[in-house]
Amino acid sequence: MDQRKGKNSISSKRYNRGLVLRLIASGECSSRIQLSRTTRLAKMTVSNIVSEFLDRGLIEESEEELTEACGRNPRKLTLSENAPKAAGLLIFRDRIEAVLCTLDLKILDTEHVYFQELTGEKMMEYSFQVLDRILEKEENILGIGAAVIGPVDTREGILLNPPRFYGIENIKILEALKSRYPFPVYLDHDNNSAALAEKLYGAGKKCQDFLFLGISNGIGSGIISRGEVYHSIRGLSPEIGHVSIDCGGPLCSCGSRGCLELYANTHVVLNKLRSVTGLPLEFGEFFQLKDHQGAEEILSQMVRDISAALISTMNLFNPELIVLGHDCMDWSDKYVEMLEDLINEKKMAQGQERIPVRKAHFGKNAQLAGAAANVVNQVFQGKLLFS
Repeated sequence: MDQRKGKNSISSKRYNRGLVLRLIASGECSSRIQLSRTTRLAKMTVSNIVSEFLDRGLIEESEEELTEACGRNPRKLTLSENAPKAAGLLIFRDRIEAVLCTLDLKILDTEHVYFQELTGEKMMEYSFQVLDRILEKEENILGIGAAVIGPVDTREGILLNPPRFYGIENIKILEALKSRYPFPVYLDHDNNSAALAEKLYGAGKKCQDFLFLGISNGIGSGIISRGEVYHSIRGLSPEIGHVSIDCGGPLCSCGSRGCLELYANTHVVLNKLRSVTGLPLEFGEFFQLKDHQGAEEILSQMVRDISAALISTMNLFNPELIVLGHDCMDWSDKYVEMLEDLINEKKMAQGQERIPVRKAHFGKNAQLAGAAANVVNQVFQGKLLFS
């Protein structure tokens, strides 16, 4: 289904409003005529929706520009600075962070707490602290989106049993947030959230099927399929970090052997780099070393290991694009290109278009922006703001 086409029925008024607002916010359409052509809605319908948005302070219309050609330029439609905002909460392995975003996912402010140990009770206490501070800065809030490390039950909003996360398990995050705040709350896996942000405004904006790969001290993934975030019927998200690349390999905390996380997460690779080189550098600094054979071999092996899991995943899913996030933002172009070459050389569907590998538009903030995207997407689907 083309997600830019409107629906001509009374029951679809909310959908059409969400669609029109998304096209304006994303910059895909900046005039009434463009909106009508793209959505195939009647000009009068589009004009009425635009007028409603102007009255509600959701969008602004620029003054007409003079032109030497016959006629006048269309008046430009943009998001208003007074449009409501989205709050986001990111629960990650080393920090809990809150964000305030516009509907086009521009980050206005953040608050964070870092930790070296954690309990479930403290996790929620820190979550409330950072959200409270963010919400004090803006009254016009549409909702709160949460992006949480996995595995997470997205149906019930429960953090299940993340490996290497202080033994925390079965925390009812969604219930706790809904009990404390008078706003709609939406929750998803952190990498699904990042994939959604990249779909709305980033590297995957023009794609219907792509995979987001997030690498830090764990390895996670989010999938966009047919333009929508993929979840299983049980509310679970894909976990590429636990795809085995060696069935006889070391035992993983998940109970399997040879999982990708054991070979290619940032912590593991960084320890190898420091051990071999004797240099106390940070992860990103090793990509700046010139002609260091030991470091280059370790980084090349990291890419080969990641490609092994990606190729298996791609042969199941056949995406249009791979988006790299989190610590992959530190990679030099050499290793991004190496990964792209490897997956295209070994994918099953040869003869098809080359699958590109791109860094996330939102960089290391992809998961954070994705938290707010969980709210924004509800608006664009007509499920929020237009009731």
